[in-house]
Formats: sequence, C-alpha cells, structure tokens
Amino acid sequence: MKIYFVRHGQSEANEAGIVADSSPKLTLKGIEQAERTGRELKDMNIAKVVSSTYVRAQQTAEIIAGEIGLGLKDIELLEELKERGMGECEGKPKDLDNASFFTFDTERGFEAQADLIERLVKALEVIMQKFGSENIVVVGHAVSGYYFQQVIKGYRKFSDFEDYKHMKNADYIEIEI
Repeated sequence: MKIYFVRHGQSEANEAGIVADSSPKLTLKGIEQAERTGRELKDMNIAKVVSSTYVRAQQTAEIIAGEIGLGLKDIELLEELKERGMGECEGKPKDLDNASFFTFDTERGFEAQADLIERLVKALEVIMQKFGSENIVVVGHAVSGYYFQQVIKGYRKFSDFEDYKHMKNADYIEIEI
C-alpha cells in the first residue's frame, strides 16, 4: 500500500497570511496547484481519495480525484485528518514563526500534541482498515499532515519525531506502508 499525502492547495487564508479555521476556500492558484498535483498522480494506480473535512482540503481532493479519473463517490471525508486546532490564533494574522505551529504544545490554546497524535493514530487505523491494500491519496494540512506522516512511520511521541520538512501547497509525499 502507498499513501500519497497531499497538502491542500493555496487557500484564501494562506494568501492573506491568516491562521485558518475550517472555512477558507482555495484561491485560483490553489485550484491550479491541485490540478497539477492530480496530473502528477494520474498514473499511480490510486483507488480512493481520503480528505480532511475542511473546505480547502475537500476542494483539493475533488480536483485531484477528477484529474486521476475518480468520481465524488471515490472520496471519503475523515474528520480526524482536520488541521491542528490553533486556539486563539485561528482567524487572525499569522504572528508566530512556522516552527511554533509544530512545536507548541498547549500554548495559546493549541490542540495538545498528545491529543493530535492520538487523533491521527485513529485516522491511520481507519485508513488501514478500509483501504489497507490499495494506493490512496490523503489530502490534509501542513501541521496535522506532518504529525500524520510521523504517525505512519511509527512515532507516538513528539520528542521522537523527525525534523520537520515544510510542504508547500499541493505538494505530495509518497509513503509506503
């Protein structure tokens, strides 16, 4: 099984420098990015697309599914893949460096690292149970996506995680399980 983890395309919040909640949509650039990624994934023998429930991720998933020849029925939404809760920062201008969004624990009301890890372990269990032998695309977010990748690699404590490598909008990484 291969998981192609995709960070959503550029959102209105990304463009505006705002810490997003669940509602921002893709920009025109984000749509184009998702189309490009879909074309790149076209020949990867993908059976399903699994997505965060956030609008920008769903839009990215729908575009990618269309590009690889899948329909809306081939997209499954998974609440556990949503972005990390950013507490008091959500909906406000981004005033922290990128590393803070990954390394803070509960500062500023962020979703606790342990809770995020637990949620993403559950997401992986659901994915493995439903699609354990198929290649799939998983569309998610920067921070929760990084945590998800670490969970796939078997890490269950933030202190054990590998160094963060920034994923640009609509970039993907192939993970073999």
